[in-house]
Amino acid sequence: MKKISLSLLLLALAINPALATKVYQWRDAEGRVFYSDQPPPVSGVKERSIRPNTIGNASQVQAKPAVAKDEVVLWVSASCEPACSQALAILDLRQVQYEVRNVDPTNEKTMLAFFTAVGTMQARPPVLIIGKEVLKEWNSPVWQAALSKAGYPLPRK
Repeated sequence: MKKISLSLLLLALAINPALATKVYQWRDAEGRVFYSDQPPPVSGVKERSIRPNTIGNASQVQAKPAVAKDEVVLWVSASCEPACSQALAILDLRQVQYEVRNVDPTNEKTMLAFFTAVGTMQARPPVLIIGKEVLKEWNSPVWQAALSKAGYPLPRK
């Protein structure tokens, strides 16, 4: 019984979005892009800023559109480039409030959180979750349509 309680506690901690404060991005010698919540032992690391749950700056807080109420989470991994960058660009273009979570195949905790969120280990990042809708395959037009349906309109030109 203690093992089950401990496992549930670890699972709750693993999927708690408040624990994910920083995401680091870097490239290796072969040009592959890596994301992690832990700073790597290499130089040339960029710390990515994850926006708070408001659109605009702190002095001009704007509410999201009334229809867009769902939490948006983007799951990334070290091996999902260039799709991960394209997915981030779509979310930024639409001014979506989102959280980036990194799945690391060598880290059991992140794999468990990914499996819990996505429902399968067959999916490969990037994976987009909008409320209860899970988009397990990178497809820009499908993702754009899902964001429009969730109330995140394309910006006006």
